[in-house]
Amino acid sequence: MKKKETNSKKVIIENTEFTYDIGVRILKLKYQESPVESLKDIWHQIKPYSFKEIAAIENIEERRIAFGALGIERLAKEINPELVHEETISKTTSYIDKNSQLVSHQYDDTYQLFRVNAKHFGESPRNRTATDAYYVKCKDTSTDREYFIWIDVNSVMETNKLKTITALQAIAWTIITNIKEGGIENIIRQGDCIMFKTKPDFIYIDPQEKRSTRHLTEKEYRELLILES
Repeated sequence: MKKKETNSKKVIIENTEFTYDIGVRILKLKYQESPVESLKDIWHQIKPYSFKEIAAIENIEERRIAFGALGIERLAKEINPELVHEETISKTTSYIDKNSQLVSHQYDDTYQLFRVNAKHFGESPRNRTATDAYYVKCKDTSTDREYFIWIDVNSVMETNKLKTITALQAIAWTIITNIKEGGIENIIRQGDCIMFKTKPDFIYIDPQEKRSTRHLTEKEYRELLILES
């Protein structure tokens, strides 16, 4: 019996290795025109992934990158997510201008929490008992680019000790620390880089505990974030 031939080529996207078949379909989502010469002749034949197909990808990192390539606009068009909660908070940030002067800038930051109906997640073994999923939508403060981050709704509720969740609780939950609650004096955020100033008597979570890290609460995010860029 003749052995079925498989494509051994690999595609690297965001420093993650994909099989050829998966990688080229994610590239088709990400780019209007072929980003590599070798795909130009077949670019029009490549079928980009749909939301349902991405949701069925077993590898978490591959799935994250594929959803990022899909983007917010196409995601909303395909699945029509429900806006659950929205909140706008006023923030002040500082930066050094071209004259080397410290400048303060006030702006409004809006967070939106969306729910995606479980029916959009397909029939893969991983999603056989799928439930509604949630993501929080926010802006990059330095570029105004919009992002969406999938969240674990049960973990957000557990973190904030509530039975419902808000958009601000969801965005706070995306930040993880090994400092026990009550030990943070203030927080500075620069993109994905989070810096904590601790109180003199702060305590780290014991690595031997069931959970050696924790998610930030809404109260911490709202009251302790003093600078963001």
